Amino acid sequence: MPIKNYEHGCSTTQALATLGKVEGVIPLVHGPQTCVFENQMSTLYCRPAKLITAGTLLSKSEVIFGGDDSLKEQIRNVYEKHHPKVIVIINTCIPQLNGDDVKGVSMEMEEEIPGLRIRSINTGFVYTNAMLRGSDASWLAILQTLDKTEHEPGAIGIVGRSGQDADNMGAIGTMLRKAGLNTYLFPEGHIDEMAKITRAEHIYPIHLGSYESCKYLESEFEQDVEFIEIPVGIDGTTNFFRRVADKEGCQALHDLVDQEEKQARVELEKLRKKFAEDPVRMLLVSGPANEMSMGKIVAEFGAEVFVVPSMKDKFYKQERAIMEERYGVNFIDEDFGSLDELIEEIQPTVIANEMQAEPESSARLIPSFCIFFYLADYGYDYALNFGKNFNNMTGPSVWKHWRELNSRYAVV
Repeated sequence: MPIKNYEHGCSTTQALATLGKVEGVIPLVHGPQTCVFENQMSTLYCRPAKLITAGTLLSKSEVIFGGDDSLKEQIRNVYEKHHPKVIVIINTCIPQLNGDDVKGVSMEMEEEIPGLRIRSINTGFVYTNAMLRGSDASWLAILQTLDKTEHEPGAIGIVGRSGQDADNMGAIGTMLRKAGLNTYLFPEGHIDEMAKITRAEHIYPIHLGSYESCKYLESEFEQDVEFIEIPVGIDGTTNFFRRVADKEGCQALHDLVDQEEKQARVELEKLRKKFAEDPVRMLLVSGPANEMSMGKIVAEFGAEVFVVPSMKDKFYKQERAIMEERYGVNFIDEDFGSLDELIEEIQPTVIANEMQAEPESSARLIPSFCIFFYLADYGYDYALNFGKNFNNMTGPSVWKHWRELNSRYAVV
């Protein structure tokens, strides 16, 4: 199986993690018990425990003959207990194969429960080539429940990556608001706050997982959308803010960038010297599209970077060109049978990959970390803090100690 499929987790997981961060929205996973259980367990680390998710837990007979009745019953149960504004049905592989009439059920239940809006998305094998599309499909479902509003003159909207960005966009939003720009963020922690994105005149996506959603904003809400680049690292963050400042005619933002960049470049030069002393050859294997942002940060420090990308849309192509031209990042487009084969060919000193690949990378005792846990990567401070702690996480002393323990206690 090609590595681009082999290394990707299910887009159902990403959709559940995305929707599970938003109050007022309840994701309902429509699928068999094992699917619902595994996806809920795998997303616990990235959504607040107080927020609710639900599932239909299809029985064996329903897997065979269809689960429309169970879906209706669970929608009623969820609404009766929690009264959400929106329910998004995450339609997994089995119901798709069986042809469950999820859209028909949604229409019927909206008639039965006035005031409730229900949308559905298809995940699972539909998005095997890019896990992050589970986020984009989720955002689109939410946008389809929003009413059109008048644009506020001068207001801008920032569209992030996944549900985790509801907590991670402060480095961007705070800077823009400090410069006096009326800024709305999408996602936010509550559906009512997310709905304000429709007020913006200009939309600036700050990551790759929102292409379809941004096209919807452009066509349905008549908003001007411009993808500049992912605002990570020093150059990436500076270029993003300056382009926004130019477009919005905001000199105050230029002034703030001057201040922030002056301090950041002093630390950046220190980090580049540190990376030069112990050269890094890093492989980033298609995570939820942060193989691009994390690769960009590390490449700016002077590491030799190899990326197996997870996206192929317009935003990805634009960001890839920036990374190739500015930092000389290497992109791997060929298929490989396994991560193990790719490691053998590239011989990286550090690996960032998904959980599924950990057995192959850890077995070689190469420093590796799970790319899922490095999503708050925007702005100057994150990049500098990551660079300062990089050697503490992956340096020779850490792995020398690990090898000594392994040779002493491991059972072969």
